[in-house]
Amino acid sequence: MPDQSLTESPRSTRARLESVIVWVVFGLYLVFLLKLLLFSRVPGSERSVNLIPFASIADYLGGPASVRRFAFANVAGNILVFVPLGAYLAFLRRRVRIWSNVLIVAGASVAVEILQGVLAVGASDIDDVILNSLGGLLGVLAVVALRRKARPDRVRTVIAVASVVAVPVLLFLTVVVRLRI
Repeated sequence: MPDQSLTESPRSTRARLESVIVWVVFGLYLVFLLKLLLFSRVPGSERSVNLIPFASIADYLGGPASVRRFAFANVAGNILVFVPLGAYLAFLRRRVRIWSNVLIVAGASVAVEILQGVLAVGASDIDDVILNSLGGLLGVLAVVALRRKARPDRVRTVIAVASVVAVPVLLFLTVVVRLRI
């Protein structure tokens, strides 16, 4: 039997390398997400619950300028932090319907909000679930749009490159924003 390394095409080696990169960075992203959402605050530092949709967002918009600046960062952050989860799910679960992946994102967000309430490490807020789910939907739709425009090997390459670019961003957030991962 010939040595597989001699018969293996560079393209399949590249595909494997890209897949490994995507999986490794996805794992790092999940660790980052857990650290950010559950382990970046002191337990017992905050415990509040909001079950009224859009109530927190309305409070933010009606508050003073300093609150509105915080509100923008909070709303944008809640959306942006879950975009990668939606994108990775859509990429890794390519034969699954859009809403199935969005439901997984929403379920993950609900689980985080419940844990934040139980562990008293953040505010449990239905608005966070809505915004996180919106972020996941945007990530899923981005990958779906990319799949419609590009060949499968190009989609994998784009996701791998985006994943590699994400590593310095995660490190920046960890060090500069001091999430202390």
